Amino acid sequence: MSDPAERSARPIAAAVVLRAGRVLVQTRAAGPWAGFWEFPGGGIEPGEDAAAAAVRECREELALEVRALHPLHALEWAYPGRRVHVTFVLCEAQGEPLPTEGQQVRWASADELSDLAFLPANAELVGLLVERLRG
Repeated sequence: MSDPAERSARPIAAAVVLRAGRVLVQTRAAGPWAGFWEFPGGGIEPGEDAAAAAVRECREELALEVRALHPLHALEWAYPGRRVHVTFVLCEAQGEPLPTEGQQVRWASADELSDLAFLPANAELVGLLVERLRG
């Protein structure tokens, strides 16, 4: 049996929703990374692209309608026992998020982003967003 980390990376989409100089972030509600901050998102389903998955995940996790604008960043990350390929999709939102999975949600400024404990795979994008929001 092969090591799960050696298998191909699981495709993930994450929505980067910007509004008035802030970005929408949420905590993970369960699992080994519970309590860490992340961008709304999840696994890309068969037949779905990253943009469609980001829209679906915002609807499922936050009862939030978003429109995908374009891919913003992509990376591959190896967690213990699992690799992921994350495509971050820039999105715009209609309305306010209503968490459906017990997670905390906030519109974070550049300074707040720097102070939050994010999932390791999100760190590179957080740095880019901090620069963008401050610039």
